[in-house]
Amino acid sequence: MYKIIIISFLMLISIRDCFTQNYFITTQNDSIPCNQINFFDTNAQGKMIDLEYVNKENVTIRLKKNDIPDIKTLCQNGFIYLRLPLSLKKPDGYYRYGKRMVIGKIIVDVFDDVQTSYRLKENFDGSYNAQGVMRETRDGIYIRHVRLPDGSVYEVSGLKGIKALKSIRKFMFECEQYKKEYFSNPKYQTCTFEEAVYDYNKMCP
Repeated sequence: MYKIIIISFLMLISIRDCFTQNYFITTQNDSIPCNQINFFDTNAQGKMIDLEYVNKENVTIRLKKNDIPDIKTLCQNGFIYLRLPLSLKKPDGYYRYGKRMVIGKIIVDVFDDVQTSYRLKENFDGSYNAQGVMRETRDGIYIRHVRLPDGSVYEVSGLKGIKALKSIRKFMFECEQYKKEYFSNPKYQTCTFEEAVYDYNKMCP
């Protein structure tokens, strides 16, 4: 089943140095400027299999499978999409394309392929209960890569991200203004990790 990523023009967090032009960059560091990137599709393994963009001559280019160069970064109207390795220990191994969600002193890149579905709650014998109670199930891959100013990168996704989260929080709490706000504002009991980092970047540039 193909994973389709549609370039969005409505993201709230943008990348300042990407506004000047649209482009994509290959793994060989070749930069291809273009007027617009329409979309790109990947297969289940993360490999790009379909790409459509408008070049500087205003010609629409459609590339498929092996005609697509190995691309590590795409920029469209200030929004960055980039290849994220499934394992930080194997940067040249399997990967997925994700979005740069937060930019600043701390950078957060996210690939979210978690699907949510609601199903009738099953009884132990495989039948459904009379109330028809629904249960939520979440399946898929969620990758969040967090880059600190010293260049270190952590994965904060699921249980294995707890140790990394402690290191990141320790760094963030070195900023007294943010530490005071974090422990006094109930917002940080329920907000997302991305929202917390976004606030940190504003308070402690």
